[in-house]
Amino acid sequence: MKTYLLLLAFLILHLGLDDAAWCQGPNRLSPQSRISLLTIAPGTELYNTFGHSAIRIVDPLYQMDDIYNYGTFNFDEPGFYVKFTQGKLNYYLSAYDFRFAEGVYRDEKRYIIEQQFNLTAEMKDQVFLFLRRNYQPANRFYRYDFFFDNCATRIRDVFEETLGDQLTLSYNETRQLTFRDYIDIYLKNLPFSDYGIDLALGADTDRIATAREAVFLPDFLYEAFDDATIVIDGETVPFVAKRDTLLWFDPSLTQQEATPWPTIIIWFLLTLAVAATAYQWFAKAPAKRVFDWIDIGLFGFAGMVGLLIAFLWFGTDHKVTPENWNLLWAWPSHIMVMGLLIISARKEWFSWYFHLNSAALILTLICWFVIPQRLHLATIPLVIALLVRSIWLARRYGDLGEKKKVAIGD
Repeated sequence: MKTYLLLLAFLILHLGLDDAAWCQGPNRLSPQSRISLLTIAPGTELYNTFGHSAIRIVDPLYQMDDIYNYGTFNFDEPGFYVKFTQGKLNYYLSAYDFRFAEGVYRDEKRYIIEQQFNLTAEMKDQVFLFLRRNYQPANRFYRYDFFFDNCATRIRDVFEETLGDQLTLSYNETRQLTFRDYIDIYLKNLPFSDYGIDLALGADTDRIATAREAVFLPDFLYEAFDDATIVIDGETVPFVAKRDTLLWFDPSLTQQEATPWPTIIIWFLLTLAVAATAYQWFAKAPAKRVFDWIDIGLFGFAGMVGLLIAFLWFGTDHKVTPENWNLLWAWPSHIMVMGLLIISARKEWFSWYFHLNSAALILTLICWFVIPQRLHLATIPLVIALLVRSIWLARRYGDLGEKKKVAIGD
């Protein structure tokens, strides 16, 4: 409740602020000013589970203690959810008092670590004026991209653009991780999100991220700045002059590895599919509506996943959702076939459809570890369940076709 009250207070305050007042403040910082990077711990929700970065500017002369945050978006933007899904949502640079942010993160039990930068007065002014220009209403919006243009990469760009060759960030070239590897580090406590994201992201997510690209995550932006150097008066010195822990909570209290429910559920579905198929096959049980509903649920889920993948591939601007090899097993056409099953409209071509689907599923399993995309391991029992039922349905509808031919012959 405290978090919501703080957010409400901030919105009232922020809506009442005169943007011109922010944009028309001092053009120079005083000698007592300081500029730093704030790295905020990951939270417990998907939207904050990767942590956060912001720039802090403190100037006692002007009673200034402000945060510049590139990770802001507006829920009230027309077509918010459509734009978000299509990868067309604009984020923007916001500026507000540090005390507000501190209160929110204290309530969420997320630590704040500050890296104060070693800058000359001229360098501070360059960074400050860059942010002021970026904060202008005409400049503050940008097209958000989780991997390539977000709250952390924008901060990297601010300092590289304003300080130029004087600044050398420390990129760890020895770490060879893909984009998927990086995000998996943070999703251990959100197994459903981990599985859903793995289904949605395509093959481009599995290329090795360069050391510079790795700073899309705040922890790795912190790392790049922590060992960086800067040239001041012809001398190369550490970029970080001082480190402070402004707020501390033990991350293990909130970032605990969760039970892998998607894997457990999918193994249960496989057990159910095998048991149902064995009963029908060996007991020569007559067709029952309950078995249709097992197939409707199983193939219906695969069809919905396929539709989502196809939409993310062909209907959005996301850079890492195309070329998704999960379509090998998640056929969008399953939705149509399951619709026919729901209304009991069994077709002769069902047998051929499920024969073809069985072949595709076998191919998927054979090529699992050579496909140029890392598919989630929890999907293996799902593919096997689909295969077991596909083989049975191919036989079942093949038998129905034969009986129909015999009846016509009689």
